[in-house]
Amino acid sequence: MIRFPIDLSWGRRMRSLRVEIALGFGVVIVLMLALGAAFYLSEQRSAAAIDKLLNSDNRMADLSLRSSLAMYKARDAENELLLSADRLGVSQASERSLPTMQNHLLDMREYLASLRILSADPQFRSQIDQIEAQIHQYEDGFLAFIERRGKEGRLGSANAFRQSYVDTAVAIEASVEALHTAATKRALQTHSDVERAAKFSGWAAIAVVALATLLAAVVASIVSQRITDSIAQLIAFSRRVAAGDFSARAQHGRADEFGILANAMNQMAESIENSNVLLETSADSLKHQATHDVLTGLPNRALLEDRLKQAISYADRYGRLMTVVFINLDGFKLVNDSLSHKAGDELLKVMAERMSQCLRSGDTVGRTGGDEFVIVLYDQPRDGTQVVPALQRLLEAIAQPVQIGAQGVQLTGSLGVATYPADGVDADALLMNAEAATYRAKTSGRNNFQFYAAEMNRAIRDKLAMREGLRNAIARGEFHLVYQPQVDMRSGQVTGVEALIRWQHPEHGLVSPVEFIPLAEETGLIVPIGEWVLRTACFQNKAWQDSGLPAFSVSVNVSARQFRERTLIEQVAQALEDSGLDARFLELELTESLVMEDLEKALLSMKALRAIGVQFSVDDFGVGYSSLSALKRFPIARLKIDRAFVCNIPDDEEDKAIAKAIISLGHELHLKVIAEGVESEEQLEFLRTNGCDEMQGYLFSPPVLPTEIAPLVKHALVLHMQAEGAADRATSV
Repeated sequence: MIRFPIDLSWGRRMRSLRVEIALGFGVVIVLMLALGAAFYLSEQRSAAAIDKLLNSDNRMADLSLRSSLAMYKARDAENELLLSADRLGVSQASERSLPTMQNHLLDMREYLASLRILSADPQFRSQIDQIEAQIHQYEDGFLAFIERRGKEGRLGSANAFRQSYVDTAVAIEASVEALHTAATKRALQTHSDVERAAKFSGWAAIAVVALATLLAAVVASIVSQRITDSIAQLIAFSRRVAAGDFSARAQHGRADEFGILANAMNQMAESIENSNVLLETSADSLKHQATHDVLTGLPNRALLEDRLKQAISYADRYGRLMTVVFINLDGFKLVNDSLSHKAGDELLKVMAERMSQCLRSGDTVGRTGGDEFVIVLYDQPRDGTQVVPALQRLLEAIAQPVQIGAQGVQLTGSLGVATYPADGVDADALLMNAEAATYRAKTSGRNNFQFYAAEMNRAIRDKLAMREGLRNAIARGEFHLVYQPQVDMRSGQVTGVEALIRWQHPEHGLVSPVEFIPLAEETGLIVPIGEWVLRTACFQNKAWQDSGLPAFSVSVNVSARQFRERTLIEQVAQALEDSGLDARFLELELTESLVMEDLEKALLSMKALRAIGVQFSVDDFGVGYSSLSALKRFPIARLKIDRAFVCNIPDDEEDKAIAKAIISLGHELHLKVIAEGVESEEQLEFLRTNGCDEMQGYLFSPPVLPTEIAPLVKHALVLHMQAEGAADRATSV
């Protein structure tokens, strides 16, 4: 191998010490500049990462908090729906509050979806998935509860569903709170990590500057001090927030990362403070709503029962009496229906205020629903001498007139009284027995008070049994119709029949309509019963026509509750269409008082049905309160003289005068007049002589089954033809 000698000493000789120092110092400077540049770039990237991490963690904390608030709002909408169900009904309450509740749950799902996107922690995502599943379970359970509560006879099932979804809601609230706590801790942990990183960065900067120059060391010391001060402020701020002082704020006048961090932490503290205030306010509001009536502000049934238990304990401890008064406002339904629900609400507020003013400070008055109130009279003496004066004051206060807008209203009250311990040993028994006494007060003429007696419960049980049987009577086929013919006075032919409902009870036999119709009106069952009567009568009349009988009308009585239904017109049209009966052969019988409850609305409904071809008659004419100016506006074809004015003809001169006046009035208005309850030849002769057009009563036929109508119609037709033949023969002679 050939070696070429290399002399390295030449390079060393060519460089002087100054140059080497200069080169060395230059290398140091270059290295320091490179280190500074690298440190600068690293610091910029770290700052960007810190901003991103802070924004992400703060966003997660904010989303978890929003999820918690959305759940509280959903529960608030749920409570609002349940509180308004008794007053407005399940269907109307659901239309008002259910969409709001579902919107809050939808917001909650969106917040959770955003959390899942932001988080990379599998355990955190698992918590989110569990909460979303619970939300679906809660929403499905609540919808199932509402569906069953809206159906008659499924209250027990509805309560079971309610317990299920309430448990789920509680679990959701706990899970969301845990989620928010975890997110907040994570954000705080991130802030702590940032502080440590910043501290390390500060010391590194000090070391770099110290190696460069003494001035850099001084500057680094100043910078380090400023950083230390900022960190100390943030630590102190964090400790105050952790101790519960959510009003604490960090100074954030600087524009560096610590200023950004301080501003973000201030926003977090402000958000926590607002959330805490909102939660406290919501808790107070929910507690009040859960224990007080929304309309009057009085204690509701739940709070009343608690007060009752306290009063019972006090009575036991000191050997005193305690009295429960159940109050029902007489005639409130008529006011509510005729003057609007808004007027009814104002009336309830006035009555609540009056009752409160009648009581001592220690007594309690509450509203249990509708027009029903309960009063708890504490600390009564054993002789009960203070009860009757208190009841008299209540009756007098309720009976005072009330001005609702331009309308003066006067109501009375029916009061039922139960005393502890004689009439019950617990709150439920006392309330039930006081309500039973109220029922006795109503049946005793109203505007009075009745003390509980044991036999009252038997009457209530009978009423409840009757109501339950009535609820299932249509499905069991226990109803049937009988028909009473209506006869032309001159020809003697059958011109129509009136459909009358009968109830064949499986245990009690034939139940009079006088017994079950008022109960059907009270419970609202009159609506489906009335629709069944309407359809059955239409199909029966069409069947008579198809069998070859001469066409005549069938009259169907329409109740006040049924007439107020918005679907009445559709029900009538559907019954006519399904049966194939011509509308002119259907007559609806209305009472004067029914039409006069809301004259303008009644006229609109009557005109709409009259346009279809349906006929109208005014039943029981003479016992109502219609004015002649209103009567002439009715699109009616007949007036029916009430049987009360027919039964004493021809002996009672006043009844004769009233009957003649009604006949004359009807003819002046171009109406036919039919008399009910005709049972004697004398009554028939009087009515015929005075121009009455038609009659209905036992003189011709009692109400009969559908199969007995055909022989009656044919017999009347034969008699008419015989009479005409005899008249023709007399004329020819």
